[in-house]
Amino acid sequence: MSKELILKKLEQLKGLLGELEKLLKTPLEQFAEDLKTIRAAERNFELIVETASDVNTQLLLDLGKRTPDTYKESFMALKKEKILSDELASRLVTTAKLRKILIHEYDFEEDYKLFYQGAKKALPAYSDYISSVMSNLDLGK
Repeated sequence: MSKELILKKLEQLKGLLGELEKLLKTPLEQFAEDLKTIRAAERNFELIVETASDVNTQLLLDLGKRTPDTYKESFMALKKEKILSDELASRLVTTAKLRKILIHEYDFEEDYKLFYQGAKKALPAYSDYISSVMSNLDLGK
């Protein structure tokens, strides 16, 4: 059952990544002036990090490991289990930090460029994440 759940979550993640990618094709100048596009991109980004964390938690539970308390911990735990490489885990931790800034609205109201650039960098990291998880799904049996 958990493998089916993980696969379903990964499909959701692919859909969210596709939506975010379309939103980020808008040039930065136009992006920063369109509040609807900004909010849609921010929400998709938030859901991407949360969905990946859900997958991480399920993988860890399947391995008999403890549930992580934070998004960052969930990626680091997958690194410890050798599901994610050190480099990929670092890239994903960066996205968790960006999500935290976004959710707590620290600076993005003034400078959408930070979010725009960070989200664009996140897209390949999550594509790599999906590939890495897919290649390691046998671990949870």
